[in-house]
Amino acid sequence: MADDKSINWAYPFPGKGAEIGPLQYLTHMAKANGGHYPTGENGLWHGGVHFDQGTAAVFDQSSVRCIADGEVIAYRIDDSYPISEYTDDIPRIRRAAFSTGFVLVKHGLRPPQAQASSEQSPPTLMLYSLYMHLQDWTGYRSRQDLPRPAFWAGDTYVVDTQNGDLIVRAQPAAGTAELARLAKGTQVRVRSVPGEYHKLVAILGGTTHTELVPGDDGELPGYVASKYLSMQSEPQATDRVVVLDTPLPIEAGDLIGHPGSYQNQDGPAQPLLHLEVFSCDDVPGFIAQSRTWANRLPDDQKTLLKVYKGASKLIAHRDDINADNPPRLSDSGSQVGVDLIIPQAHLDGLPAANRIQIKTAIEGSTTASTTHWWRLDGLFANQDGNPIDGWLAEQDLITTRHSPWEWPDFQCVEDTGSPLDKLAYAFNAKGMLNTEEQHNYRAQISKTDGGPILALARLYDIVDSDRDGVLTSSEIRAALAKPWHAQMLGRLIARYESEWFWNKSKWDELDPLLAEEPGKPNPAWEVEKQRIEKLSWWRELAGKHGISGDGKAWHMSPIQTTGIFKAEKIFSFTLNVMQFTYPELAQDRNSDLLEIADELNRYILLYKLDTPLRRTHFFAQILQETGPQLRIEERFNWKAESLIQTFRYFRNNPEAARQHGYEVRPGIKADGTRMTRADFEAIANGAYGGRADLGNGDYATGDGWRYRGRGLKQLTGRYNYEALTRWHNRLIENWPEENVDFVENPDLLLTIKYAVRSAANFWVSNKLYELADNGAELKIVDSITEAINKETDSYPQRRANFKRLWEARVFE
Repeated sequence: MADDKSINWAYPFPGKGAEIGPLQYLTHMAKANGGHYPTGENGLWHGGVHFDQGTAAVFDQSSVRCIADGEVIAYRIDDSYPISEYTDDIPRIRRAAFSTGFVLVKHGLRPPQAQASSEQSPPTLMLYSLYMHLQDWTGYRSRQDLPRPAFWAGDTYVVDTQNGDLIVRAQPAAGTAELARLAKGTQVRVRSVPGEYHKLVAILGGTTHTELVPGDDGELPGYVASKYLSMQSEPQATDRVVVLDTPLPIEAGDLIGHPGSYQNQDGPAQPLLHLEVFSCDDVPGFIAQSRTWANRLPDDQKTLLKVYKGASKLIAHRDDINADNPPRLSDSGSQVGVDLIIPQAHLDGLPAANRIQIKTAIEGSTTASTTHWWRLDGLFANQDGNPIDGWLAEQDLITTRHSPWEWPDFQCVEDTGSPLDKLAYAFNAKGMLNTEEQHNYRAQISKTDGGPILALARLYDIVDSDRDGVLTSSEIRAALAKPWHAQMLGRLIARYESEWFWNKSKWDELDPLLAEEPGKPNPAWEVEKQRIEKLSWWRELAGKHGISGDGKAWHMSPIQTTGIFKAEKIFSFTLNVMQFTYPELAQDRNSDLLEIADELNRYILLYKLDTPLRRTHFFAQILQETGPQLRIEERFNWKAESLIQTFRYFRNNPEAARQHGYEVRPGIKADGTRMTRADFEAIANGAYGGRADLGNGDYATGDGWRYRGRGLKQLTGRYNYEALTRWHNRLIENWPEENVDFVENPDLLLTIKYAVRSAANFWVSNKLYELADNGAELKIVDSITEAINKETDSYPQRRANFKRLWEARVFE
């Protein structure tokens, strides 16, 4: 895979309603019902994190996103979820479905090139992200509208000729030189180009009669006629691991799939995602090299701010603190009692009022000294462990700046124990072993009691709040809810045998410990072992794509790792962005553009505009609805003849069309008089009156004019105004004291704030963002246009809008 540049990072799920910074994301994982990192209640290692019903309150878990640029190397999708059958006491069979579906992505992690040493290459680590327990194929078949991962279809096609082979041409035109022939059924990856041909990128399987050699860009030469290609809209296979000989590129934020259903023996079924990050390389060696390399990087790449226990203090906020009256170091405050590393992305995401920059002149120097003050709430505790909030000064020697490539405070530990050691220790700590069992398992208990996880990570010191030697769910969640504890646990990197590597003897060792009585097998445990084997996939990958043969790997916290490397600023709509979007708008309308930007930034996640693709598709449509002059009210300057041709009312009443429409020149009627508001009202009532699909009364009610098109989306009709009212007031917690009625006050949509919200409502309620997730092909633009106004003649213009905005990358 290409590894000559740094990769981009993203979170698997966006937050609900507001942007979530890296530290909040980390602590929100405490809300999960189980599946925490790096261990669970049973004392066994847990290499990933779970997103379940507990985290659903804070994350939009409708679809799973790739966390970093990379390549899909394998996946599995259940045709339908397998079932475990447990026998209850009655006896009664309890059936529990569980997803074995997964996607495995390979990433090349490497520091940026140091300019001063361009002749040397930075160290590289092969990293993997695993997305486990994904939706089954039955679920996709039952929802044809559900977006599907691009590595199933996207740019993957099958040669679908009626007879004979498909010719690979040297140029995208018939009659040009023949380079090769592809047999029917050959699977290829292509790239769209203008015209009737696609550029050939790769051959993924099938028969090629002439060998093609990739160019310097990694793509195969030649073009193939698009009409003989059929998109592969289904996974290659179900109920087995699909290992891709040629990995498929994927970018951070791209669709991986959707959470699947998972049910344990003693719990209800729930949507679940297990997310894991691991490496089979020498991680301690890579980190040592990376730390050395980080010394060569410029200071502007030090995107982590470290605050030290006992060194800094927080100045409590006062109403009079602002940029003109900043805090002072001499002000009284609370001493910080914990260590914490704050990513710059978190600081950049603070409200403007919570960031103060003070420049102080230095005698004899032309460069002023700059002090940054950050108002930080919910991050720190004092020496007694009590939460403290306030203003923190970034000070030389007191706080320090670090590059993520220094891996500050990360610890590597190699575990040499077994599940039996840890489970025996956990059972003993919980008082579940009798005297004979304590004697039989004393070696395992002692081994774990002095093991590396306790000695190096001080796990029990952090989590076991009542010091009873037992880790409970509530204790784990309480520790993870505190940023300083969550960060410490998240910076543990542990090497051990993966739970996805089936090793029967390892699990059979637990049989005596889990037996209901000596010598009698535990039926539930026997079923659980069958489930563990079914979930395993490692052996199918062993020795391929860098996956180790022994099942051992270094495991990292996926949220912590993403948080330190996802250092870019959160996207914001700015005046420059809006001016590029509306290049013809006069500068005196800048205030309108800024209002739109502010409204979108405030609720960017709520409005499902959290990816460049979604934002581009959204404005490709909005531009057509409002026109280049940003009109948020529908105009009814219609020619009389067009009214008759377009609307049934005017076909039945042509004299009304000639009375109110213009004849030759826009705005001027046949009698030479100028069109007035009365004419516009009459046209609106004729066009939209009596429309049952819009909920409007007949011509005489005036509903056509009253509920005419308004807002960025040109919302039209009583039904749509009623729907907007319901949606808006259902989300009242986002805009308190704004319980409004657009049916009674439709002109509210002529204000920028509500004009934006009306468009966002249509976008979200009709799930147009899901269509946008399907990609950047122009046919996707058409699918969104069709959902908005199937009969419109503006398909070409909307495609042109998208193409201009997408190629300019204005929304990245």
